[in-house]
Amino acid sequence: MIATQKRNRKIIWRIKTGGFVLLLVMMAGGCAKKPENTNLIAGMELVEQYDFEGAMEKFEQALLSKEDMELSYRGQGIAYMGLGNYADAETAFLKSIASSGDRLTALEYDTNYYLASAYMKQKKYAQAEEIYSAIIALKKKDKEAYYLRACAILRQNRYDEAIADFEKAFALDSGNLELVTDAYVEMQAAGFGEQGKTYVQAFLDENKKLKDGEKGILYYYLEDYQNAQICLDNSIKENDPKLSMILGQTYEKLGDMNYAAMVYQTYLDNNEPDAALYNSLGICLMHQEKYEEAAAAFEKGIAMGSSAYLQELRFNQIVAKEYLGNFSEAKTMIQEYLKTYPDDAKAKKENEFLKTR
Repeated sequence: MIATQKRNRKIIWRIKTGGFVLLLVMMAGGCAKKPENTNLIAGMELVEQYDFEGAMEKFEQALLSKEDMELSYRGQGIAYMGLGNYADAETAFLKSIASSGDRLTALEYDTNYYLASAYMKQKKYAQAEEIYSAIIALKKKDKEAYYLRACAILRQNRYDEAIADFEKAFALDSGNLELVTDAYVEMQAAGFGEQGKTYVQAFLDENKKLKDGEKGILYYYLEDYQNAQICLDNSIKENDPKLSMILGQTYEKLGDMNYAAMVYQTYLDNNEPDAALYNSLGICLMHQEKYEEAAAAFEKGIAMGSSAYLQELRFNQIVAKEYLGNFSEAKTMIQEYLKTYPDDAKAKKENEFLKTR
């Protein structure tokens, strides 16, 4: 693992789409499904429901009851990540790795990926890079490790080294559009947007069988919003939430907020509820100073319950209430929000502002 000098080859591979699923499968399969792991199992179920505070209580009980220590500390770290407490998440993941056995397992790969994520969130880019490098030493064809190491290196202003890793990741999965656009977003954030566009353009030029929706996404990142609009309009009948999101954002870039809001609303009217689209609809309405409608959109997203967008929806709803002049309600809401997300710096600043109202 990377986390300690003593066992420097013990690192974990996290399955990108299901590190959490991996754990639940292991538990169901008997690796952790023991009577004494009742609190652990309950905690993991609460994390899946995005109830991080409730999960923390269960993991603390699991540790006090001496349930599976590796899994309990790991679950605790994930809950801390959900609460935005990255320093404590780091500590928990390190304890999980220290509690693991001597044999390298998929679970340990997974935990080290989470640990690297905690480092990244704290801007400890060198430590994150070290983990990804150790993973690559053991898994030389792990495109995710190359991609994430590139991100860590890029944040340390070593552009040429980062590009080399991005290119290795692209070569390992040459048809992965999302990998290329994600890399572009990282390069743009680091001030290398124009260089990043060359990879997006190359993907567009080299892949001749792209669907209109895929072309539209690429044109969007190339900031060719007219062509993005044409391609995405042609494909929107597929009722794909991602394409609806990008099409709405395209119209926002073109300055047509009314049509952007209509794109989001049309999807929501004709498909299953989607928290991300409710959030985008609300933000779009905020830009139009339609604060009542925006607050209603955020509320609908919140009413869906557990989602990766719940925190953002709750914060945006508070801002909408503030713009409506409902300061008393906003004050109450920000206090409740901070109970769940106590380390949110932006919310703390908002709370200080509301105290003056």
